Amino acid sequence: MAQDSDHSTGERGDLSQFRKNRFFSGKLMTPRDMEAEQEYHAERLHALSRFVVGSGIVHGLEIRSIDETDDGLEVTIEPGLALDGRGRPIVVEQVTTKSLPRPSANELSLYIEYEEVSLETVPVPNTDDAIDAESTSNRTVEVFELTYRETAEDERPQLPDVEIPSVGSDGPDAETISRQLLERYHDQYRSSMPPKTETPVFLGSFERTPDGVWTESTEPAPREFAYDHDLLFATIIDHVTDTDNPHRTPVEREPPDIPDGIGEITDRLDALETELGRVKRDQTALTQYVMRKTLKDRARFFDELADRLAQQTREGSRLAREIATVSRTNGEEICDSEGAYRRHLQEILEHLIDLGDHLEGATTEASLERYLKSVSDLQSALENDDPVLELAEIQDRVCEAADSLDVLVDVVPNE
Repeated sequence: MAQDSDHSTGERGDLSQFRKNRFFSGKLMTPRDMEAEQEYHAERLHALSRFVVGSGIVHGLEIRSIDETDDGLEVTIEPGLALDGRGRPIVVEQVTTKSLPRPSANELSLYIEYEEVSLETVPVPNTDDAIDAESTSNRTVEVFELTYRETAEDERPQLPDVEIPSVGSDGPDAETISRQLLERYHDQYRSSMPPKTETPVFLGSFERTPDGVWTESTEPAPREFAYDHDLLFATIIDHVTDTDNPHRTPVEREPPDIPDGIGEITDRLDALETELGRVKRDQTALTQYVMRKTLKDRARFFDELADRLAQQTREGSRLAREIATVSRTNGEEICDSEGAYRRHLQEILEHLIDLGDHLEGATTEASLERYLKSVSDLQSALENDDPVLELAEIQDRVCEAADSLDVLVDVVPNE
């Protein structure tokens, strides 16, 4: 067999390559093979949990009470789940009370750790002296232990300070920004293996009052939580749907200095004029980006609608295709000014109305009603001379209604 040309420098990282069984007919399965199969799946899960999800509390694990006894402390913990520093899940399946030694200090930091316990002792059959014991455990259960330190919790890792890419004058390009953001984050935080982390999960810091009662510290160290997908998804949705202030970040500004002389007032006015010019340029770039996006989306949605209508209404399919074609024509000229965009929408509106007349009988009544309602809203907005960004938002609703039209099947073409 040819020797593998790969070689190692001897510098080991904090990961090991995964090994798994190779099964074949007649293979003699030994405990070593069974353990290798378990380790393969467990190590893959632990690696993904550690490097993708992170460590910390996932659910529950609140400390219900800490009571002093003659022998030490009794700590009661709520059910929950955590991931330790090696990616191993720690499960507390029910409200549990654990006994701990009495601390010598009046402050402690409480932790939960992964542990394994052997269960179900069974006799070992005659194995030709392969094992000395007459019995051994038949199961291993993953449990937990509570521990504490009589020192303050170390400072938790800070959130990554990621440099956000700037948006060009042509407007935000989601694909470019996301790629740049990922590349910068990887270069800053993932280009090398992270240092080994401790496996215990911090549950909170507590202090003993003068009357002997343990309570949460007045200035507790922050607990570490794992970021699950529901949290991240909910944050994104909240950001996308909040059109007023998606960040909701209050900014405290220092009161501006009041200029004294004419020269300072002139400088301040010049600065304000420059800032106003920048804001206007940004607004223009954003408006042009939104207008271009509505044209591209409309062309795509109505092309797809034309294909879906081809077997039910040939005239409706033709009108939908014409709307898509007009949306692709002279896009730069249409988006060059708000007036040109309004005139284009007025032209498209006539096609949208004509299309609605040919959809009756080819689509469901409910979906047709949504489409006609969105077209009517666009017509009203044009008549009321609404701002361009509001027109673009209504135009998006028209595209969504067109995309959600439920085309009837087995309908004889009406043209």
